[in-house]
Amino acid sequence: MFAIGCCVMVTATGCAFHGLNSLPLPGAVGRGPGANIYHVELPNVGTMESNSPVMIDDVVVGSVGQMRVQGWHADVEISVKRDVVVPANVVATVGQTSLLGSMHVELNTPLGQQGSGRLQPGATIPLSRSSAYPSTEQTLSSLGAVVNGGGLGQIGEIIHNFSAALSGREGAVRDLITRLDTFVGTLDDQRDNIVDSIQALNRLAGTFAEQRDVVSQALQKVPPALDVLIKERPRLTAALDKLRVFSNTATRLVNDSQADLVQNLKNLEPTIRALADVGPEFGTAIAAGFVFPLTQNFVDRAVRGDYFNLHVDLDLSIPRLKRGLMLGTHWGQLDQPLVPEPGDPYYLQYTHDPLHDPLRPPWVGPGPRQIVGDPLPGPPPGAAPLPGPPPGAAPLPGPPPGAASLPDAGLGQTPPAATAPTEGGG
Repeated sequence: MFAIGCCVMVTATGCAFHGLNSLPLPGAVGRGPGANIYHVELPNVGTMESNSPVMIDDVVVGSVGQMRVQGWHADVEISVKRDVVVPANVVATVGQTSLLGSMHVELNTPLGQQGSGRLQPGATIPLSRSSAYPSTEQTLSSLGAVVNGGGLGQIGEIIHNFSAALSGREGAVRDLITRLDTFVGTLDDQRDNIVDSIQALNRLAGTFAEQRDVVSQALQKVPPALDVLIKERPRLTAALDKLRVFSNTATRLVNDSQADLVQNLKNLEPTIRALADVGPEFGTAIAAGFVFPLTQNFVDRAVRGDYFNLHVDLDLSIPRLKRGLMLGTHWGQLDQPLVPEPGDPYYLQYTHDPLHDPLRPPWVGPGPRQIVGDPLPGPPPGAAPLPGPPPGAAPLPGPPPGAASLPDAGLGQTPPAATAPTEGGG
C-alpha cells in the first residue's frame, strides 16, 4: 500500500492543470485535421489565453494553441484553417478584442505593402516581425499621468495666450495662412527641381571633396594674391575713377549725339535692306570668285583633272586704271598715255630690251635723200600745166608744214617711242 501511495503522489506532483482554457475546445476555428500550424515569437502576450482567436483583416481564421516561454519572450503556437493563405511577409500583433480584456493575434501585411508568397506550415514568425498593441491598463495609466502631472494646466495657459495673440488679427492670420498655403503648394510643384538642385549640390560637394588638395593649395595661394591686390589698390582705384570719367563722357556724348545717331541708322536702313535683299546672291558671287574669270559650269565640263593652266597679264598700273576702271570717277583720265600691252597697237614699236637700250647710242636721223638713177621724165616744153586746185580752194589733208617724215630706222638703232593713241584713235 505504501508503494502504491508513493506512486500516486509522484504522479500527482509531476502534473499541472491550467484550467479548461488550456485544453483544445471543441468547435474552435482552425482546429482539426489538415489545419496549418505556425509559431509566433511575441515580446508580451498580456492576458491572452489559449483558444484566443487569430484574425486576418478582422476575420477569424484560426485560434491560439500552446504558449511557452523561450528565453525572454513567448513562443505561441497558432492553428489556421488549411484553405487560408498566410503571406510570407506577414507580421503578427497582439491586440485587445474588447474592453473586457479578451485578446487576439492579428496577422497582417506591413503597412503600405502587398502580400507576397505563402508562409509554409511549421514556419516561425520572428520577434522582429511581431509587436503588441497597448492594453486598456496601459492606456488608462498613460492618460492618468497626463491628467495628473502631464502639464494640462500649462497647455491651457498656452492656448489662452495664443487666443489673446490672435484676437483682432484674424484677417491678417487668415491672409498669412493663405500665403503659406500658396508657398507650400509652390514648393510642392517645384519638388522635382528642388530634388535635382540638392542632387547637383551633392555632386558639387563630392567634386570639391575629390579636389580637396587642389582647393587647399588654392586657399594657401589666395593670401599672397590678396596682398598683391592691396598693394595695387591705389592703381585700381585710379583706374576705376578714370573709368567713371570715361563713362560720364561717353554717356554725355551718346546723349548729345542721340538724334544724329538715330538719323544715321535710319539712313542706313535702305543700304542694309539692299544688302539683305542680295544676301542670297553672296554665296553665288563668292563661289564665282574662286573660278574667275571662268564659270563653275565651264570648270566642271572642260577641266579634266586637278588643275587648269591659265596665263593672264594683269595690268594694275595707275595709267591703265585711270583709262579703264576709274573712268566715270574724278580719278579717271581719258587721254592718259599708256604703255602698250601685247595685242595693243604700236606694241611692236616699243623696245623689248629695256636693260641694254639705255647703253646704245642715240638714234640719229639720216640726211636728205639722194636721187639714184635717172630722173623721172617731166612734161615736154610748152606743154600745158597739170591741173591743180582752183585758187582759194582748201588744201588737201596731210602733214603740217615743216613736219619731217619718219625715216626708216638704221641697223642697230632703236626708233623713237611712238605716242600711244588716245581713246578713239587708230
